[in-house]
Amino acid sequence: MSAVVTKINISSIMNRPKQVTDSIVVGKDVLDLLAGSMYVDPLNIYREYVQNAADAIDEARDKGLKFAEQPDVEISFNQLDRVVKIRDQGTGVPSNEFVQRLTSIGSSQKRGKKLRGFRGVGRLSALGYCQELIFRSRAEGEKNVSELRWDGRILREKMRDQSFEGGLAEIVQAATSFNMLPGDGYPSRFFEVEMRKISRVRNDILLNEDIVRSYLSQVAPVPFSDEFKFRQEIQSHLEAHGIRAPIHIEISDGKGQVFHRAQNNIFLRDSVSTQVNSIELVEYRGSDGEICAIGWIGDHAYAGSIPKRHGLGGIRLRAGNIQIGDELILAEIFPEARFAGWAIGDIHVISPKILPNGRRDEFEPSAHYSHFQTELAIQAKNITQLIRERSAQRNRLRGVGLQLSNAHVWIKAVSEKSLPPLLAKILLEIAAQKLEQAEKEAAKLDNASEDYLVTAKKVDELRTELNKSQVLKASTHSRINPGSNLDKSLPAILKTILTNAKTPSDGIELSIEVMGAVELV
Repeated sequence: MSAVVTKINISSIMNRPKQVTDSIVVGKDVLDLLAGSMYVDPLNIYREYVQNAADAIDEARDKGLKFAEQPDVEISFNQLDRVVKIRDQGTGVPSNEFVQRLTSIGSSQKRGKKLRGFRGVGRLSALGYCQELIFRSRAEGEKNVSELRWDGRILREKMRDQSFEGGLAEIVQAATSFNMLPGDGYPSRFFEVEMRKISRVRNDILLNEDIVRSYLSQVAPVPFSDEFKFRQEIQSHLEAHGIRAPIHIEISDGKGQVFHRAQNNIFLRDSVSTQVNSIELVEYRGSDGEICAIGWIGDHAYAGSIPKRHGLGGIRLRAGNIQIGDELILAEIFPEARFAGWAIGDIHVISPKILPNGRRDEFEPSAHYSHFQTELAIQAKNITQLIRERSAQRNRLRGVGLQLSNAHVWIKAVSEKSLPPLLAKILLEIAAQKLEQAEKEAAKLDNASEDYLVTAKKVDELRTELNKSQVLKASTHSRINPGSNLDKSLPAILKTILTNAKTPSDGIELSIEVMGAVELV
């Protein structure tokens, strides 16, 4: 009987991975990243706190809690003391959960609940921009108010202190303090963020009510203004797909409620504006066939890029009705990136498979997001084509308008001035040619557009004027020998002068001078 030989690969056993059992150290620098480097735009802190307020308000609505008549969210500014308070009428945080929830980092109770915030880091966003960050709250039925203070100065001192050997938990404990306050003077249910001694950044934008108002009109889940003529149509579309009702935000600047950025008129320059003529309600389906996003796109003249300072342009992406990124988030998928700033609209992502990244300036890379971007690229291509078509129409319209304007001057000159018969005849001939050319070009315009209707009306009016004009038949050869070269060439000379002059009036004056030189006037 032959022996059985078993081979053992010792190297495979030695190289087999083992689970890490060493203690995991989370250093204090993580807090520095979250408080100072997480959000590039300082204004993002308003988005984070309003987002948390919107989630709390939705929860209060779902629970059937009563709301006071004041706004859902109030933002008050005190420039003298450099203080901003953001207070909402949401559910509040119960006192027995208050400290744990507001000192935990990256541990949110919202994950999996279809709420906007779910990473548990946004509440610390203001730490990098103020000396003291204070949270206050009272839940329904509670007597006292819970208060937690984050001391930004202590936090930064500990961060810079090389001798401080504590980790994340120790630095949080060193920088925070808790207190219970009497409930007198506070709402029966609320949550409040107070930022004290706010830093001066970028021309002090954090304390500029106008800038904050404009920012929130773009990113926050606020309603459309009653003046926006498509508000009800869009809102019905959003509600039909489960987009939560907007919230009422007011700022202490005396200008009342904050509304969505959308407007009927879009100013391209100080003296040039265009109107939103209609909207397209859109739906996008994911690779699984389910609707992954819905929204609206405004149709207008596409006469130029919408200035960024107005905060109107761009097709914006939103999740939970909170804007993700800025007006140029789709620039890369346009055939020409510049055209992203010509469009206007909102696309709301409703698929749970497409998630915003931690900074909320983009969505997390995934196969589902890639498929969605492909769908958006088709839309961007269609918008680009429309922009080019509208540009061609404007160029054609300008050409038609110039021809009609010249024809009008020539016809009017014949009827109002005592012109040499030959010149009058030539003017009417040229006017007839220009009208014919204008009619041909006008026929290429969109015959459903207002521009076409206005142009066609002008053509008809000038045609009537032309037909009423009498062609003067008086002899024009009294001082020119019949058959002479001048007799044959003068009409051609006059036509050249009239059609190439800087203005029609200049052409008429020069023609009269030429005819005077040959003693025909």
